[in-house]
Amino acid sequence: MIINKTKYTQRLISAVMLISFLSFSSISTFAKDKSKGKTVLFEDGWQELKPLEGENQTGNFTCISLIGEPVQSANKKWTSSWGNWTVNGTDGESKHGVVMVPNKLENDDWLISEEINLNDCKKPVLNIEAYSKYGTDTGNDLKILISTNYNGDVDTANWDELYLESIHKQNQAVVRNINLKKYLGEKVVVAFRSIHKGKSLKNLTRTTFLSKVSVSAVKK
Repeated sequence: MIINKTKYTQRLISAVMLISFLSFSSISTFAKDKSKGKTVLFEDGWQELKPLEGENQTGNFTCISLIGEPVQSANKKWTSSWGNWTVNGTDGESKHGVVMVPNKLENDDWLISEEINLNDCKKPVLNIEAYSKYGTDTGNDLKILISTNYNGDVDTANWDELYLESIHKQNQAVVRNINLKKYLGEKVVVAFRSIHKGKSLKNLTRTTFLSKVSVSAVKK
């Protein structure tokens, strides 16, 4: 039997290319499937809220004020973003969220999440989209805290402060991701603590906007 070497070579090359393509496709598909392994363990719940006149809505968070009596109309606490204050997302478009406007008064306001279960997972990450503007760096603090033993009293719970890269001097939300690996196997709550204090009240004008907060992880 005489074999046409040219046609045989062409067919052989085509077969090899097909096998390589199928192998590459399988590897790519596997990589994509692995990248989709993240599960949302907690989300803010702000996008589902509807504006209600005079009512403070903070979704899956609870607002606690330690200094002064917050007044809804004056925005002296964490509150929903409707009304005069709207939140700009990462694309610059207006969206639902929460906002802190201290109104040049001293305050200590906590925005505390529901309990987040970090059992049976790996690579947990706190995902934040937020920004702040106005005011000075003096007397205006935003801290992100986490606790494994919060039971409704912020004073008796133990809190760790999480590092937050500055979100100030922005006009729309910027993304910040914080690794929570240290708290694997724990049930935690996350708190945003807004503190405004100082000798000069005129500096207490920083406004903080939170457009999205979630915790995601790879489930085991």
